[in-house]
Amino acid sequence: MPKEHIIISNFNIEDNNIKKKQMHFDTSTYEKLIFNKKTTAINLFNSLDKKILGIGKNISRNYLIKNVVYKLKRKIVEVQINQSNLLVSLYKEAKRFDNNNKLLLRKGYENTSLCYFIQIESDEDINYCINLIQKMYNYLIISKIDYIDILYKKLVFNIKLIDNSITFHNTNKGLIFKGKRNFTILIKQKNNVYIRLLNVDDKNNLLGIIKRTTYEPLCKYFKVYKDEDINFIIPYIKNSFELSKINPLDLKHDFIKLYY
Repeated sequence: MPKEHIIISNFNIEDNNIKKKQMHFDTSTYEKLIFNKKTTAINLFNSLDKKILGIGKNISRNYLIKNVVYKLKRKIVEVQINQSNLLVSLYKEAKRFDNNNKLLLRKGYENTSLCYFIQIESDEDINYCINLIQKMYNYLIISKIDYIDILYKKLVFNIKLIDNSITFHNTNKGLIFKGKRNFTILIKQKNNVYIRLLNVDDKNNLLGIIKRTTYEPLCKYFKVYKDEDINFIIPYIKNSFELSKINPLDLKHDFIKLYY
C-alpha cells in the first residue's frame, strides 16, 4: 500500500510540472479561455495580443486559468476575455500617460500593481490601450533618471525663452530662475521635476501649496512627469515671471494672504 501511494504521488508531481510548463505556450489553455465567447471578443483579443507582443521582444506572455498576463520583470498587463469584450488591467504607471482619462481604478485592487483597467470594445479602444502600453513600456525600460534629465533640460530651455532678462543659478535647493527677483525653482526628483512658483492664479486648484519655507513667497508647486506636463505648466511659469516684476512687499503680502 505505501509503495502504491509513492508511485501515485510521483506521477502527480510530474503531471503538475508538465502543466506548469505548458502555461507558457500556446496550448489548449488558449482554447479554454475563448470557449463559449463571441467572435467579437476573440477577434479583439487576437488583435490586442499581437500588438502587445509586437511592442518588445522582452515582453513574455503567460496563459493563466482565467486571464492572460504580459510581463517584463513584473506584470504590466492582464487581459480578461469576457463574453463580447475585454477587460484589460494595466500596471499603475500607465495612469500617467492616460491623457483622455479612460483608465478607471479597479475596485478591490487599489493597493495592487495592476490597479487600473480599461474595457475594450472596439479597434479604437485597442489603439488607445496599445498607446498606453507602449508609453508605459518605454518608461519602464528606459532609465527613469535619463527620462527625468530630458524633462529637466526641456523645462530649462522653455523657461529661458520666456524673456532675455531671465538669469539662473544653482543652489542646494535646486535651479533658481530670476527676473527682477526669484520666480521659479526646478528640483530634479526620482520620478519627476518639482517646480515652485509664486502665488499665480490657479482657479481650478491644479497646483499644490507649499508649507512656509526660506524661499518665500515661492509658495505654489507642480510636479512634471511627462512632456504634456511641460505644456501645461509653462503658462503658469510665465505668470510667475510677470508677478516677480511687482513690489516685493506686495508679493510678501500676497503670500501671507494665502495662509491666513
